[in-house]
Amino acid sequence: MKMKIIRLLNRVLAKFGYHLDSIKTGTIFRSEHVHDPQYSYTTDPLLKNKLSEELSAIARPFLKSHFAGLIDPVSFSPEQITKFITLFADRPYYNNTGGSGFHNSFWIYLFSSAFQPDLIVECGVWKGHTSWLFNQAVPAAKILGFDINLRRLEFSHSSADFIENDWTEYQFSDIDPDHSLIFFDCHVNHAQRIIEAKERGFKHLLIDDNPPLHKIYSYGQPGFPTAQMLWDSQYPEEDPFSWVWKGKSLQAKFNINQAQEASKLIKRHLVFPDVGGPTRFGGFSFLTYVEI
Repeated sequence: MKMKIIRLLNRVLAKFGYHLDSIKTGTIFRSEHVHDPQYSYTTDPLLKNKLSEELSAIARPFLKSHFAGLIDPVSFSPEQITKFITLFADRPYYNNTGGSGFHNSFWIYLFSSAFQPDLIVECGVWKGHTSWLFNQAVPAAKILGFDINLRRLEFSHSSADFIENDWTEYQFSDIDPDHSLIFFDCHVNHAQRIIEAKERGFKHLLIDDNPPLHKIYSYGQPGFPTAQMLWDSQYPEEDPFSWVWKGKSLQAKFNINQAQEASKLIKRHLVFPDVGGPTRFGGFSFLTYVEI
């Protein structure tokens, strides 16, 4: 009930650029995310369609080229993209700071709606924005969401079960690898996660926060090593590896044997194209599809 009240209040406050974070503490802050579609978007249907056509010109050839036979090409038409733009602007969970923004959400929605998996597993739930997104894209799918802390979770639905634990503690049964999808957004070692997915019979993975080694500075603490590093066989020479992010010195340990084992499992590694140019919204995406 509290979350419903917060969402209703935030619909009103959002018009003025404010957000209520907690009823208990009464925390209200002004949002400065002026390029978020919650605040900045066109209302003219013809102009919205024009943007959709530009996005389709990027998405359609990429998906057709790399996923022929796996996905339904009708699902990434300009009409489907227009539907997503409207859906995202009207989303019920406004403040998703720290989670997926427009560009990641664009590809998550488009790919999953085209793929139509029966089972979707999320490792790293945060507030449930992507759980809601998956539910909108694939209403018939069963969603299993895992997070070691579900205190910030806002989304709930009869088709979604959320478990406050690591996904390795769950006993899976009757997995159909051709009709299941995993989304890793948990900032855990990608080599470890890829090995775990293979051991449980999964095949299709979406991985967030996946920079190559020489762009690690663009993230706070991604899963290290990332899938991109495994695919490129680009490993650090020092252990622990260090870098600077927003003035902070960060470090991550590295297991070369585990990395080499995981890299052998990767059959395909595809980074979804950036769509920040056409939208002019802030942020970027390193969302990646991995087949094992």
